[in-house]
Amino acid sequence: MMFFNKEIIKFNFEGHSKEQVLSHLSEKFIENDLVTQDFYESIISRELSFPTGLWINDTGIAIPHTDSEKVKQAQIGFMSLKQPVTFKEMANKDNEIEVSLIFMLALKQSDQQLSMLQKLVNLFQNESLVKQLKECTSLIEFKSIMKNAGIE
Repeated sequence: MMFFNKEIIKFNFEGHSKEQVLSHLSEKFIENDLVTQDFYESIISRELSFPTGLWINDTGIAIPHTDSEKVKQAQIGFMSLKQPVTFKEMANKDNEIEVSLIFMLALKQSDQQLSMLQKLVNLFQNESLVKQLKECTSLIEFKSIMKNAGIE
């Protein structure tokens, strides 16, 4: 589980805003020395220009990420939220989406980023896996879901 080996994974997090949840996840990346100190600011500014909210299978999902220069070591963080927070929609930034699942990507190569985005979208299109992610409360269960989706 290369992309999850630092286990930046939170279940049923109580966040009150997009900024708060992204800050919390970013801090975990920084604490593990996976990204540069300006990773959070870079994630937020990218969200303003290129939002990452998706509405798939009746679920709001966000995949915040930023430039590979901010990444020291590849990692993916995951967070499920107790109450959804508002993100802008990827396809139309005038639309808002209530997001309850977040996958934060810190990837080094752009081809790695593209293939991971494709794998994640495939995962999101699988209704039963999305349901499992929303209900998941353990690391073992989470890693099993990811493995089933071909994401390690």
